[in-house]
Amino acid sequence: MMRSKPNIIFIVVDTCRASTFYNLLEEGKLPNFESVLDDAAVYENATAAAPWTVPSHGSMFTGLYPSQHGTSANSPNFDPPNAAIAQVLHDEGYHTVGISANPWVSPGFGFDKGFDQFKTAYDLFWGGAEIGDIRNLSSRREQILALSERVTLTSSFKTIGNIAYEKFWAKRSDSGAKKITSDALSILDNNHDNAQFLFLNYMEPHLDYKPPDNLANDELPDNVELHEARHLNQNPWKYIAGQESVSPEHFEILRSLYRAEIRYLDTQIGRLLEGLSKKDILDDTCIIVAGDHGENIGDHGLMDHQYCLYQTLVHVPLAIRYPDTVTPRSVTDLVETKDIYGTLCEIANVGDGNISNSLLNEEKRDNLAISEYPEPQPSMNALEQRAGKIKDEVREYDRSLRAIRIGPWKFIEGSDGFTELYNLRKDPTETAPVDDTDQADRLRSKLTNELGELNDGTSEEASVNETTQSRLEDLGYI
Repeated sequence: MMRSKPNIIFIVVDTCRASTFYNLLEEGKLPNFESVLDDAAVYENATAAAPWTVPSHGSMFTGLYPSQHGTSANSPNFDPPNAAIAQVLHDEGYHTVGISANPWVSPGFGFDKGFDQFKTAYDLFWGGAEIGDIRNLSSRREQILALSERVTLTSSFKTIGNIAYEKFWAKRSDSGAKKITSDALSILDNNHDNAQFLFLNYMEPHLDYKPPDNLANDELPDNVELHEARHLNQNPWKYIAGQESVSPEHFEILRSLYRAEIRYLDTQIGRLLEGLSKKDILDDTCIIVAGDHGENIGDHGLMDHQYCLYQTLVHVPLAIRYPDTVTPRSVTDLVETKDIYGTLCEIANVGDGNISNSLLNEEKRDNLAISEYPEPQPSMNALEQRAGKIKDEVREYDRSLRAIRIGPWKFIEGSDGFTELYNLRKDPTETAPVDDTDQADRLRSKLTNELGELNDGTSEEASVNETTQSRLEDLGYI
């Protein structure tokens, strides 16, 4: 069936830093991603709007910076001032489907806005009831009454099945990639009259790193046994708090496991591509691949993806494959992942007002990149509860941050008066701050013109239901 609009698959590789991803590509270890990127526009200098999941997804879904859409640690519920991309595409006639392995990106936090269907990797069935908040009710009687009101006869079997699946099977084989891919293929197998928009969030590169044995063995240093690697501590918080030291050898092993996780995800991308090819819709489908943020694995004295705006966290992979419409090429200009929103609007042929910041609109490209970290996550209180007493220097992380890059120059400022300036051409690892007042003032002025004055960003405790809290703790969030 010929449609006026293409199918769109938006793939987020959660926690994927650009340097590791592109190194694996160069080594020939990501053949399926490579087959996508060979026919794609690849944006080599793409910058995430934020260094962690919630504000970054908020920006990709709205085309706004975090301080503009307002979704972050203090307010993790997604309630933007403009229509989210799924709503825009739904209103244009798309059948919109979201599948997410990240519990932050879920109906519980409002990220299902505009989606006809949305499920998480914790769900076996589509259409079960959302029951996480029910578990917080004080009495068994209240829980049963609330459950009976919410669960219909149709959804009861699905809800019970989802509860059992999450408890006993959901993470036995991987972090959800296999199930997400299978669910995506099942959606594509259903012939809809309308074009489809699939949003897929894959969590494989996220802590804890648990790749299959064969890939782990292939990546580990020769002198490291698999059982040794499997028993390494992967909890970042005591290290960040200064309660535990981690050796360079420990970090080398973690980096190997991280690489193996991305390689495992490549196998699932291969399954997805094979399914698209069998349906003969691969070249009629627009595929966008993006990282939402990167990862620190000992870089800058940090683990995980919090408390800084260095390139290890904000430089991410980004590519668009849509044959006959998007010319395959390497783009070295600075671009921002928030402009995925305008790009999707342009590809779906939505009104001109939404596409001024499209990645495909090179004539209007500003060639600058901005990232924001509105509040620390976890807060200092939450970090201390998890890790024990934290050192005074760690409390310096209790601030908001923002950064701007123009050409090789990158300026970072904090709400506590912290500033750093780097020349990334000479110092790509951001280890030697530059003392250049004129450059710093120029970039600070541009940043203030774009976003206004920087507000204090000390974090408050956002309440989440018991089930979601458990899921986030499984991923190392607090």
